[in-house]
Amino acid sequence: MNIEQIELYIPNYEESVSFYKHVLAFDCVSETAETAHFQVGSSRFTLHRDEEHAYYYHFAFNIPPNLFSSAKQWMAKKVPLLTEDGADEIYFDGAKAHAFYFEDPAGNIVEYIARTETTPEAAADQFAPCHIAGVSEMGVPTNETKKQLDELLDLGIPPRNNEPLYYEKYLNFMGEYEDGNYLIIGPVGRRWIFSNKPGIIAPVIVKTDRGTIRNF
Repeated sequence: MNIEQIELYIPNYEESVSFYKHVLAFDCVSETAETAHFQVGSSRFTLHRDEEHAYYYHFAFNIPPNLFSSAKQWMAKKVPLLTEDGADEIYFDGAKAHAFYFEDPAGNIVEYIARTETTPEAAADQFAPCHIAGVSEMGVPTNETKKQLDELLDLGIPPRNNEPLYYEKYLNFMGEYEDGNYLIIGPVGRRWIFSNKPGIIAPVIVKTDRGTIRNF
């Protein structure tokens, strides 16, 4: 499963769009007073204005594994990195991946993750925004976990490595391991790591090569 586009509904719209344009140096392909579209590697990243709510999300971008340290140094000059138990990065043994996290002006928990087995290395030795491969993960908290998982299964999106499905306490990483793209389905209220924020229901549209998922 490949994530082709994510669409988010955010407050603090102008500052957030400026952040992605000028701080993270994403390629803005179109912008209006209500919607901005960015091309990030192979994925489209879309922000919609919603100043009436305080929605926030967790999502991740894949970066080349050989540029992880360079990317982290680059980012630390731009924004404060988030920490968990005093550490500003983490290694996921099961995913064979290093990751770091930061918040954007809308309060989203953003992750850059370097998957050693599924994201190709870059020819360069210093990170630049053009090296981002695309969207890696999109978190979708829900009060109807089984219904959401069944919808993904019907689209042909399996759990990672055929892991068991969890309907109450844990997160489900939906997508093939070799693609390095996942929809993270889990219960509302579960804390996102590297933050003190619980997962909330927030409107999201995810376009994949298997079909489109929306939770509203």
